[in-house]
Amino acid sequence: MKLFTLPRAIVALALALPLAAFAQARYDYATTPTLLPKAVRPLHVDLALDLDPARDDFDGRAAITLRVDEAQPAIVLHAEQLDARQARLGGRALTVRADAERNTWTLTPEDGLPVAAGEHRLEIAYRGRIATSGEGLFRVEHRVGGRPERMLATQLEAISARRVLPLFDEPVFRSSFALTVRAPSGYEVLSNTPRTASRRVGDAVEHRFARTPAMPSYLLAVAVGRFERLEGRSGRVPLAIVFPPGKREQARFAMAATRQLLPYFEHYFGQPYALPKLDQLAVPGTRQGAMEDWGLISYVEDLLLYDPATSQPWQRQLVFEIVAHEIAHQWFGNLVSVASWNEIWLNEAFATWMQNKATEHFHPEWQNALQTRRSLDATMDRDATAATRAIRSGPVGEASVFAVFDNITYDKGGAVLTMLEQWVGADTLRRGLRGYMAERRMQPATAGDLWSHIGRAAGRPVADVAGSWTDQPGLPLVGVSARCEGGATQVTLTQSRFTLGEALPPAQWRIPVRLARGGERHTVLLDGPEARLRLPGCDDRPLLANAGGLGYYRVDHDALLRERLHRALPRLPAADRAALLSDSYALARAGQRTMAEHFALLAALPAVQGEGRAPLYAQALGQFTLLDEALEGTASQPALREAARALFSPELARLGWQPAAGESSELQTLRGRLIAALARWGDGAVLAEARQRFGAALERQGLAPSLRGPVLRAVGSQARADEFDALLAALRAADSEEERHRLVAALSATRDAALARRLLDESLAGRVPADVAVRLPGDVGEHPAFAAMAYEFVIAHWGPLAALAGDGVFGGRNWLLPQAASGSSDPDLARRLAIDQRRLAGEAGLPAAERVGGRIGSRARLREREADSLGPALAGWKPWAQRAAPPLTPRR
Repeated sequence: MKLFTLPRAIVALALALPLAAFAQARYDYATTPTLLPKAVRPLHVDLALDLDPARDDFDGRAAITLRVDEAQPAIVLHAEQLDARQARLGGRALTVRADAERNTWTLTPEDGLPVAAGEHRLEIAYRGRIATSGEGLFRVEHRVGGRPERMLATQLEAISARRVLPLFDEPVFRSSFALTVRAPSGYEVLSNTPRTASRRVGDAVEHRFARTPAMPSYLLAVAVGRFERLEGRSGRVPLAIVFPPGKREQARFAMAATRQLLPYFEHYFGQPYALPKLDQLAVPGTRQGAMEDWGLISYVEDLLLYDPATSQPWQRQLVFEIVAHEIAHQWFGNLVSVASWNEIWLNEAFATWMQNKATEHFHPEWQNALQTRRSLDATMDRDATAATRAIRSGPVGEASVFAVFDNITYDKGGAVLTMLEQWVGADTLRRGLRGYMAERRMQPATAGDLWSHIGRAAGRPVADVAGSWTDQPGLPLVGVSARCEGGATQVTLTQSRFTLGEALPPAQWRIPVRLARGGERHTVLLDGPEARLRLPGCDDRPLLANAGGLGYYRVDHDALLRERLHRALPRLPAADRAALLSDSYALARAGQRTMAEHFALLAALPAVQGEGRAPLYAQALGQFTLLDEALEGTASQPALREAARALFSPELARLGWQPAAGESSELQTLRGRLIAALARWGDGAVLAEARQRFGAALERQGLAPSLRGPVLRAVGSQARADEFDALLAALRAADSEEERHRLVAALSATRDAALARRLLDESLAGRVPADVAVRLPGDVGEHPAFAAMAYEFVIAHWGPLAALAGDGVFGGRNWLLPQAASGSSDPDLARRLAIDQRRLAGEAGLPAAERVGGRIGSRARLREREADSLGPALAGWKPWAQRAAPPLTPRR
């Protein structure tokens, strides 16, 4: 790729206003924000826990080696839901005063003398509680071979380590840990480091573990249960996938992925994996997501286990991506940690970016960049409303840490890094990252540290460019126009803030714009409101901005360029087609283009050939789905669904119902999406075919794994009472997280209000695990017709639902009401949501309400604009002749 530098003479600034400076200071302990006093910091923790999965509580003893920089009247540390039994500092007794609001203990010497500067040993005996939702130390109720079992596991990020022991629970305080666990005989115990010794103590066994490196408190991990292991090795590092008994074959794919990924990341970062082993634990319920605890990564089991005989085709890719994400954290987040929650994006954005890089490296056949386009579009949609925030959004309070574990941090953060890598070059970025890892190894860091190293490697103002993306909200719209003048092509680029119809403050970015014309590639840093450049020659080849689709911005080509690009759509590279379709739909949603013009582009899809066809159809399915939800019950919805059947039914007929030998997972996944969507949109033939296979799907035999979920969802969307009963019975009996989620998706697809109400009632019946139960109101509320009903259900049953949801890293109870309202297009419900959320969840819950409120608002504007006009515009609409897509032999 050629770097195109704009001569000063051809840059025209429409405004003389400079971009704001984005200061990103390098790490300094003295200026890092903390809630605890900085004059006392932990060096090492000896922790002894008495754990029994049969108990509702546990006993602990913590001995913390402290460094006191200047004399203190008392020691202040974090503790939540813990009861102090005894506290001593050296030989001095301490009085413990708990502050439940700040989740702290103040430990004051009973002799009235201050704590002198120097090193001290603080010893505390206490008792804690075992949680039933997935934060802190929690219990998992599950079944093995039909018999009930219990295990214990931990999720301490963000601020739940203080529920396991009293300590200094902020990211800047790195300390080492040496753990001893006493557990009943017959249970295995896992932690971050290898077990060094075990001995029998009465009816229990005491397990001792090696000392960890210094690390943030939230990376401490422990698990107690009856496990099986699949073991392997990557160079000098022993590996294990740990799981409930009977699931060995499901662990093999994760082991194979780990053996690829660990050396890949070691080479990329130029730093060896820092711990003496790496275990990965499959947790069969209760927890959500995955956690990168150093040396003992834990996952809800369907993010780690993959069963070739029963899992859907996309499950394999999901497992690889999540495993890649969590292993990448062993460097980004663990080896080098963030200085404060203000910088948590450094962990998650880089892990997301590395997960995508590794996926593309090892599995190019998955077309990861095309597959992730839909989730990126959802992030850009949010970023185009007032409900967005900056990636680095300023001070992050403990009560709202969960709010930054969102798509702005993960997806936007990862996309911005991808764009910056395209600008500075892959080798340059890696040199900068290696320097950053080497300098900050085993220490906290800030964005300023990172950009300093990358800028040094690139010899460019990387911090200034990156800051314009990380330190302000929103995204730009790049306008592109061109004309032939004097035998050359004069190109004008402009930028403005892109919004989905809201009036938002203006902003500017430093945008690396990649232009393509035929085989030519030019990269332009658009760092003002307008830039002009001159390309040699004039011709009719399409000129495309954001070539390759890696830029985090929308593009509005002028009418002439747009016409050329639309005609050339079938011949464009796959990534360019995806970006063009994405921008066309976004501009139509924003009211800057007509939806009819977007449908003219959609009509060309059957002419697209090659490997990018399936992701493009999947992308279009997502666009139709959002439109269908927004237009629920309007005069335009029947015409929209007729257009959907016209576009997608021939594609399903082309693919056939039976997967071919060796067929790609992308085609299998597309087939499934087509089946579920067409049944939901009233395609009687598809529904009849699905009903023929419904029994086999329920029995889990005689049907390809790729068809089970789609068939269940197709029938579920139009379920009769007996079919709904069969799905509900299967959910109650399901023995894996993956199967439960598959059945919930089918049940919540119902369009029958009475059946939807039954599913809501199931959330409180105690017959499904808590993590599944709390999903049900939100899943029901995704259907626009049932959002109000689901919302009222959550209001009426807030207490028990909030207790089930807990306060997990992703927000727990804070998402109950917003998720229930998520399918609505009613602005009144959005306004009510903000009021009810503050009343029930408190101020900490407002970010979730604002995020969903923004989604409701953009959908409401779309509904108002298209409710009456889209139907007539689609009269007689048909895709380009299906002759462009050679038919496959139908397979039934």
